[in-house]
Amino acid sequence: MKRLTSILLLSIVCLSAYSQNETNNDVVLTVDGESITKQEFIDLYQRNNTTPNKVIDKQDLREYLDLFINYKLKLQEAKALGMDTTKVLTDEIEQYRKQLTAPYINDAAITEQLVEEAYDRLKYFVRASHILINIPANATPADTLAAYNKALDIHKKAIKGEDFAKLAEKNSDDPSAKENKGDLGYFTSMTMIYPFEQACYTMNVGEISMPIRTSFGFHIIKLVERKPATFYTADVAHIWINPKEHDSTTNCKLIIDEAYAKLQSGGRFDEIAKNYSDDKRSSESGGLLKGQRLNNLPVEYILQMQDVALGSYSKPFESSFGWHIVKPIAYNPLPPLTELSKTIEKRISGDVRSYRTIEAFAQKTKSEYGFSENLTKLKAVEAIVTDSVFSATWSMPEDFNHQEEIFRIGDYSFTQRDLAEYIEKNQQKETPMYIPALVFKAYKAAVLDAVVSYGDKRLENKHPELKTQMDDFRNGVLIFAITDKYVWNRSIVDTVGLEQFYNKESQKYMWNKRSNATIWTLDTNINADKAIKVIEKGMKKKWTNIKIQEEIANKCDIDTNIEKHIKFVWNKFEQGDNKMVDKSNQKVGIGNIISEGNKKCIVVVHSIVEPEVKTLPECKGIATSDYQEFLEKQWIKDLRSKYPYKVNEQVFDSIK
Repeated sequence: MKRLTSILLLSIVCLSAYSQNETNNDVVLTVDGESITKQEFIDLYQRNNTTPNKVIDKQDLREYLDLFINYKLKLQEAKALGMDTTKVLTDEIEQYRKQLTAPYINDAAITEQLVEEAYDRLKYFVRASHILINIPANATPADTLAAYNKALDIHKKAIKGEDFAKLAEKNSDDPSAKENKGDLGYFTSMTMIYPFEQACYTMNVGEISMPIRTSFGFHIIKLVERKPATFYTADVAHIWINPKEHDSTTNCKLIIDEAYAKLQSGGRFDEIAKNYSDDKRSSESGGLLKGQRLNNLPVEYILQMQDVALGSYSKPFESSFGWHIVKPIAYNPLPPLTELSKTIEKRISGDVRSYRTIEAFAQKTKSEYGFSENLTKLKAVEAIVTDSVFSATWSMPEDFNHQEEIFRIGDYSFTQRDLAEYIEKNQQKETPMYIPALVFKAYKAAVLDAVVSYGDKRLENKHPELKTQMDDFRNGVLIFAITDKYVWNRSIVDTVGLEQFYNKESQKYMWNKRSNATIWTLDTNINADKAIKVIEKGMKKKWTNIKIQEEIANKCDIDTNIEKHIKFVWNKFEQGDNKMVDKSNQKVGIGNIISEGNKKCIVVVHSIVEPEVKTLPECKGIATSDYQEFLEKQWIKDLRSKYPYKVNEQVFDSIK
């Protein structure tokens, strides 16, 4: 059967490998003693291109080299200042690492719970749209941060009410978004990657998620619908007219209409499907598609099927794949959990949910790195532990120096003294028990802690993608911290420096010609002509706007809620700031009465203000941004003077 959809909605991006020659290991750049080879640099450059194997542009390459040098210099400065060892930073990195490593250690928890979760989710269909911002494999911290900030900006636009479909069409890196505008159609459990599924089944309908990280990048998800599942699998017959098989879409419409007319005249669906459908794999069997899962069917099929009785057929309808008529034949219900549990368990065994518990992770670690123990060595520890341990007051004897090994995991040895120290550190008030039992209990806990820690510390060696993510985050945090110190925070606290910068560059911050104007907005029950006369009188007598407002209310018999019926706004307006003021064409005086919905507006231009320099408070935002740019340029200049770096131009020029 021809697939009607390419509902590999979150498709894996394959990176092309580059062939190496004898010079690819030559050093193209050295930054303060750190060498970057030609191949490493090519990889870093190419993975920032959206087109695989893009022809290298020398100008782009030179610009990238310049940015890369700056990046490396900032990292070196941060490390030189010891920012990579501060408690705040190390705690933040450790917390992030715990989040990243959780799926590798205990995300699955108990298999039964995961199976039940997956099964319960099969009882519901969800429909969602998403916007994907790609993160290339082996992305740098700068790549990741840029992708996250881009996703965050799109999220802000979405929650402010911008059309999600248009945002997806314009911004999503999912190739299908150009056609489906981010609409993923209907799906259910174990169809999408787990973090994506988890978000969709925990969101409220209509909710837009924060950027969610998966192996593909950052996703902004909008949950469109959640409803009870009407089938587990469905038997469906269809007639599909594929535009690629015909001269025009007009001909496709004529063909599907002709097929529909024959159905309406009593023709058999299977015979008409054989004669008309372009799906050759199913047309020979009368258009029958047996045992279709939800994710195998286009969203348009689902929408049509919910309005068509079993055994009946839909009217012709159009999708991005052509024209169709669909006939639901049977809806097969979700089998009992007892029948599906093994299938579900097998399906989830290949993802991060496959880890059972901490104990399961420890067992895997023992198998991978080798574990041995000698429980007879516990006796030396049993001999020194007293009943004071149950009141949490026991101390290891100072002369206890037994160093015989109790267990070994990989290259890590755990001795009798290590166990005694562990018991002393972790003792707590508890009901007294047999001392050997307590020691054994403490030993088992120590084994678990040590083995899990051993395996945990080596996760980056086993999983290169985890190491990349950790390196990205660690370097990203350092770049953020050092840039905040020298640029962002400084631009805020260094008010003297900002003012000096502003005074030097003030001619950049100019107001255009402005109208010094008051906009009066009147309810329909206010006599606008009377209001104009009051305004004219007030201008002659130099009344304040509040005084004029009160006089208008008095003339028009408004006693209460004056501000509700008679409003005014005074400001200096550039052309384009306000459509009412724009209609005055910057002419001094009282303008004509303008109807605006159920309101009437009068614009009074008091004077024209010629172009002038903005004060610092008036342009603080853009001036601060420019000051930050100035600070960063000065900082980069200082870094390039402080730290040695060298480009091997011969190797660089050989990159093609």
